[in-house]
Amino acid sequence: MDSFDLFPLACVVNNKFLAIHGGISPDLKTLEDIKKIDRYHEPPRSGLFCDILWSDPVDNDQGSLENGWRGNEVRGCSWFFGVDAVHRFLQRNNLISVIRAHEAQLDGYKMHRWKGSSDFPVVITIFSAPNYCDVYKNKGAVIKFENNTLNIQQFKDTPHPYLLPNFMDVFSWSIPFVTEKVTEMLYMLLRHEDQDQESGDEKINQEDIEKFKQITQSEKTKIFDKNKSLQKQLSKTGKEKLRSRLKFVATMMKMQKTLRSSNIFVFSEKKTKVLFNQKELVRINVCLKDCCSKEKKPLLMPCKSLII
Repeated sequence: MDSFDLFPLACVVNNKFLAIHGGISPDLKTLEDIKKIDRYHEPPRSGLFCDILWSDPVDNDQGSLENGWRGNEVRGCSWFFGVDAVHRFLQRNNLISVIRAHEAQLDGYKMHRWKGSSDFPVVITIFSAPNYCDVYKNKGAVIKFENNTLNIQQFKDTPHPYLLPNFMDVFSWSIPFVTEKVTEMLYMLLRHEDQDQESGDEKINQEDIEKFKQITQSEKTKIFDKNKSLQKQLSKTGKEKLRSRLKFVATMMKMQKTLRSSNIFVFSEKKTKVLFNQKELVRINVCLKDCCSKEKKPLLMPCKSLII
């Protein structure tokens, strides 16, 4: 807000055009009056500061208005001004036209030719926001002033870019998904490798059994079989631990994915809605984990201590 307080209230282009947001004021006699305004605070409800931001030209083809001014009942403050008021102001300050904004226009601009179609418009309304508030379906327009030539350029609106919830950046948003997929890939690779190894071991064991039956039934052969089985069991212990950890992480990620896909739990009671953010989801996950581990319930079963 401090930056906006420092913005200028008006400017003069080429010593002929007064660029202003709303319009002129009964208190605006010369351009020096604008320089005297203390703009470093919020605009008041009346006076010159208010009028140059909130006044509007009268909406008729002739710009006719008794005494040149009328209270602006549409805005609830400031004034409507007509051709007489504008003409006096322009003559007094040796200007050609007032360029202002403040009102959406279907074509993006409007020429107020109150003195006739052959004369230069005494007021120009220019509005640069196309499809204002996504409702008006209006064009936007800007004025380019180059080499003493005034050109108006129109443009249409474009579709809004996709925004993540709460304006989250895509990197932070994608981390849970990447973690989930990498965990699933590791788990599936270990599971697939273990299945291949077990199937291969079964074939080898069957062949060995046949050979051992044909060669000998000695005690040494039995001891060798026991040692081989024990060695196989010990080699699989590390993989089983890693697999169980990955399985637990994958289950937690799956639960988080389920919660996220349901729009992070929207609870409605009458007309009140409560939304849970990412930090609260972590707390819920921890609660589910602790409660389920204590009560020996399935991980996705609701816990009694989770009260919302």
